[in-house]
Amino acid sequence: MIYRIEVWIALEAKQILAGETVCEIGDDGRGRGAFRYTPDYLNRKRAFALDPISLPLREGEFTIEHPGIFGVFEDSLPDDWGRRLLVRKHRIPLHQQNLPKLLLSLGGNGLGALSFVETGLPQKSSEEASVIVLDRLVAAAEAFERGDKNDTDINLLLGAGSSPGGARPKVLVYDEQADVHCLAKFPSIKDHVDVVRIETATMNLAAKAGLIVPETKLVECGGRAVLLVKRFDIVPQGRRHMVSLQTLLKATGYYQARYADILSVVRKVSADPHADSERLFRQMVFNAVIHNTDDHLKNFWMTCTSDEGWRLSPSFDLVPDINQRGEHVLFFDLDPVYPGRASLERLGRTWGIASAVAIVEQVFAAVSAWRDMYQSCGVSQKDIERFSEIDDYLNR
Repeated sequence: MIYRIEVWIALEAKQILAGETVCEIGDDGRGRGAFRYTPDYLNRKRAFALDPISLPLREGEFTIEHPGIFGVFEDSLPDDWGRRLLVRKHRIPLHQQNLPKLLLSLGGNGLGALSFVETGLPQKSSEEASVIVLDRLVAAAEAFERGDKNDTDINLLLGAGSSPGGARPKVLVYDEQADVHCLAKFPSIKDHVDVVRIETATMNLAAKAGLIVPETKLVECGGRAVLLVKRFDIVPQGRRHMVSLQTLLKATGYYQARYADILSVVRKVSADPHADSERLFRQMVFNAVIHNTDDHLKNFWMTCTSDEGWRLSPSFDLVPDINQRGEHVLFFDLDPVYPGRASLERLGRTWGIASAVAIVEQVFAAVSAWRDMYQSCGVSQKDIERFSEIDDYLNR
């Protein structure tokens, strides 16, 4: 089957047709595809490449083998949780649950500046739920996880957008009174610890450690904790375009990558490589000492607007080693385990970070109060003790 998809971008508060992608899915389920920028987009003075590595801003056709969709477009799709919502909302049969069909089902309801429309058809308006119905959304998310097909509020859940990243329940919501767009992150029926409060505390701790993080707010809905994370893809001028480091590094399937691999991309495409290199180093140190082993490449993004250029995104999805993984996804140098304070300082010097020692000191000083922060966010003592290795990391 052949899919023809218009790729639109929110550029300077306007919806602009950036290009068209075509994807053919064979009988074996494998895809091949192509993308071409429109002449109008190429001629815009403030246009930028959708992917500075794989789709530079130029005329001509870009081709891709399986899966037939460029990574920057797949980045717009949610992961497991949101894809399940898309499939159920649009009643997509099994043989059509492929990337181009999911993109058309997503439309403009993902994070970032891109939206996707079947060629020749009109655009659909984006969807967000209201914070007023958060309690109903939480209950509906729980029912959806249980596989309950009769819950009347599931339609409300299906009408809300989701986001890239992770397999946990989440929806896009809008606070009308505060005029703030947020990602609402819910507890899961599979949780064995209070993930929502733990993430809230860790994000607060990251802010104290000097990381740039989105604004967060912990709220109670029907006796359940919900974390509201302010969306950093929405700006007064419209939207920030987003692309993951997994896409920029062309990492597919199983991969082994280092923080230094991210650094190389940041220094290649960032409008301020010095500042973004320091920001990446600070996040690496924080992930190391807080033992955030969920540091995969889809948790690192570059964003872009015509005014800002390409910049490293704020840090998000920061949690300690909840699943007791032990090893990090990303290697610090040649090893995926905690390297120690001295090695982190040495890595900073190797990266050419002039303030490496000061950054390590700032992060360690902030994280030393992690128990107090977790307690202040309502994390139980039992859950706190689960992460006692953080104390060991602080001392070596």
